[in-house]
Amino acid sequence: MRSNRSIALQPADVRALLAAQFVLVTLLTVALVFISGLAEAEAAAYGGATALISAWILGFSVRKAAQAARTAPGSETPFLYIGAVVRFVLVLVMFGLGMGMLQLAPGPLLGGFIIAQFGHLINGSRISARAHREAEKLG
Repeated sequence: MRSNRSIALQPADVRALLAAQFVLVTLLTVALVFISGLAEAEAAAYGGATALISAWILGFSVRKAAQAARTAPGSETPFLYIGAVVRFVLVLVMFGLGMGMLQLAPGPLLGGFIIAQFGHLINGSRISARAHREAEKLG
């Protein structure tokens, strides 16, 4: 028996994503303090913070889209598109401010952002495992 029910992103999933990203960025930042110095660690922390803010906006957008879908199915798409545009612009502005105005090192800044993105992989595998368990229960 097959279910066409989708696995919804739950608030706990967003919290887990943010926690995973925070841990990854913290580990990178601490390592860079000892390996490269405080300036590079600050840049990595800034890049990681940019990713954390972006992930929080993703969770907010998905939550608003889910609420819209419950009240008026099909009306969720604008929330998702607006959230994607806001996240894209946020990242560009934050990178511009970090590298331009704050003069942070580009390599560690981008490294912090990229390392934080691995939080999506960690969280995605957890969500996938949950979906698999639920599918097995349904038969």
